[in-house]
Amino acid sequence: MIKNKFSIMTHVVAGYPDMDTCRELILTMADSGVSLIEIQIPFSDPMADGPTIMEASQKALDNGVTVSDCFELVASVRDKVNIPLLFMSYVNIPFRYGMEAFVKECSRVGIDGLIIPDVPFDERLDYVSLVKGKGICPIQVVSPDMEDSRLKDVISQSEGFVYTTLKVGITGAMKEISEEGKQFVRRLKGYTKLPVLAGFGISSKEHVEQLRGISDGAVIGSHVINLFNSSGTIGVRNFLSSVQ
Repeated sequence: MIKNKFSIMTHVVAGYPDMDTCRELILTMADSGVSLIEIQIPFSDPMADGPTIMEASQKALDNGVTVSDCFELVASVRDKVNIPLLFMSYVNIPFRYGMEAFVKECSRVGIDGLIIPDVPFDERLDYVSLVKGKGICPIQVVSPDMEDSRLKDVISQSEGFVYTTLKVGITGAMKEISEEGKQFVRRLKGYTKLPVLAGFGISSKEHVEQLRGISDGAVIGSHVINLFNSSGTIGVRNFLSSVQ
């Protein structure tokens, strides 16, 4: 999933600000040279998200976006985008949809990976076993407050790459990447041969440059949505082109 280069993964909320514009934004991101795109299924209680993504998620829900709409969004861009597309979802959504049916639909539309950050640890193996053999990587999320034993267990169930947060708490742009965050990425790299992508707070070209040589890539979420809100797809394209 991750090639031998520093990778940029961007984030959109499906159906924000509307389905057609979201589709255009995904195509713009791919055309700008990003390595992967994370498509979040909107949810009413996004507990790990800061105000930018929370507001985008609520707007999508207000627009009437459903889980089925999210699947069809992916289907509509799949043959136009030759990079991995991942779903990010809170566990309530696939649980209510039916995890087996959810995974089957992900496979049908061409999803390459799943990020479900709040899946209960004891149930993680069931979810991981469902995606095996379907071309879908279970991407595990870790954070700096995890104990070593738990960290190693979670990493062992990841495929494709490991997604680490650079801080404890919610998503959202920040001014600086803490030294503690960088040290955690270095520590994590000692526990796995999988690529490690770091996110939560990346909001400038300087942040991306700081991560080169430490992580295998950067995840840019809230900042891209903020750019879109202020400057449209042109602003997003210009920024993403500058960090390749």
